[in-house]
Amino acid sequence: MVPAILIYLLKANIALTMFFLAYRFGLRRLTFYTLNRLFLLIGISFSSLFPFIPINAFVNKHEVIAGTVLTYIPNFAAWQAPAPVFTVWTALVYVFWIGVSVMAIRFCIQLFSLWKIHRISQRAKIDDITVQLLQQPVNPFSFFRHIYINPSLHQPEELPAILHHEKVHVQQWHTADALLGEVNNIFYWFNPGAWLMKTAIRENLEFITDRFLLQQGVDKTSYQYNLIKVSGIPYATAIANNFNFSHLKKRIIMMNSKRSSRYQLLRYGVLGALVGALVLSLNYTKASTALHFINVTDTVPAKKQTPPAPKVIKVNVKETKATPALQEVKVTPAVKASTSGNVISIHSASGKDPVIVVDGNLSSKAAVDAMDPNTIESVNVVKNQAPEQNEVVVKEYGAAAANGIVYVKTKQPNVIGIVARPGGTLNSRTSGQEPLVIVDGVPRAKDKPVADIPPNSIESITVLKDASAKTIYGEKGSNGVILITTKKGLSGTPKEDVKVEVHVNDSTKMIR
Repeated sequence: MVPAILIYLLKANIALTMFFLAYRFGLRRLTFYTLNRLFLLIGISFSSLFPFIPINAFVNKHEVIAGTVLTYIPNFAAWQAPAPVFTVWTALVYVFWIGVSVMAIRFCIQLFSLWKIHRISQRAKIDDITVQLLQQPVNPFSFFRHIYINPSLHQPEELPAILHHEKVHVQQWHTADALLGEVNNIFYWFNPGAWLMKTAIRENLEFITDRFLLQQGVDKTSYQYNLIKVSGIPYATAIANNFNFSHLKKRIIMMNSKRSSRYQLLRYGVLGALVGALVLSLNYTKASTALHFINVTDTVPAKKQTPPAPKVIKVNVKETKATPALQEVKVTPAVKASTSGNVISIHSASGKDPVIVVDGNLSSKAAVDAMDPNTIESVNVVKNQAPEQNEVVVKEYGAAAANGIVYVKTKQPNVIGIVARPGGTLNSRTSGQEPLVIVDGVPRAKDKPVADIPPNSIESITVLKDASAKTIYGEKGSNGVILITTKKGLSGTPKEDVKVEVHVNDSTKMIR
């Protein structure tokens, strides 16, 4: 099974790559640099967060249910992830975290180098701008509120343009954007799209700064000359905003390009909606987790009735020997002192109990003895099979299958189910009108769906229908009742007063 973190990384990196491609081929040549800055930052943030957005909750329709009586105690242990086993996927997870550790150490080393440069620098003012003076031959740069420069590397007439350039970086908090790109690169170090996104962020920040200075009246020719002149000076650190960032040719081209038309703003809406819809579709899945349906008869019997007259049930008998296909078995009312209600018994002439299968599931003689014949649709008895057939049934049902198999099929009542879907929601299914919903003894308003109740807060669910619901809750329960007990509600007291009358038949029926 693929670990959840690898699925998350796959989704996040697909989204990150799509945002970069949208910027690179659709937005990079536009002169709306501030909008490009916003698009890149949203792209990084959205790529990291969207895998947690549940899409199925918005796509799937809520379906409502009703039916017969259902009692279900959620087995939350079955929803827990299995114990981890070392596989190739586990190895990939370790490789991922090793890469993250290496990139994090690299980032810390860069911060430490910057701290050392700051310690040996001296604070001063040049043209009323506070700077940190350096002795090393490094390119001018800024980091948050500090500007670092070595004045001896530049002519006096060059300093104003350089300082105003770095001042724009400081005032517009460009360092925060650069650090976001670095942190993004730490966790997505294996994705070329993350490296390209980091470069695009820094490049766009230089476009913003260059345009701002030209709008302030800085001479374009001399400014571009200064960029070329300092291009040979090494960087002090890669995480800072350097005066002469790479892609110098592209910066000069963008400074000389015409302002983009306002109609080009439509690109941001179209590309943003397209990329957003595509990446969100990665979260949609048709798989759903459904709880097993349990069908039981009414928990409260109807009023006391006269024991029915004996009737005949036809039992299909499959044998290898020549025997009649149908046998008539008379069912005679009988009374057992230890039980109440209608009772069915299955007896074996050989004294060895056969295997009993009820509705495809293994059952017991005691369970069948307690069944009401009115709920039985058919009974098939299979015995004295060929050796190869006996071998098959013994393998499936055990050694007792050699004594014969009794297949009992019951009349299936209407089904009520509670369905848990991905995203942690409960839905109810009904074929009729809305049932009465009672949570911890309090009737729930019809405008509050069952889906609002978190599945992990539920202790048990009981569904009543027909006579049982109406007997207990009157006309309010005529469409059925869903009783939900939460773990928190166990310590409280019920708030719905009901009156229950139970009538039990004193007759039994015996099938021999």
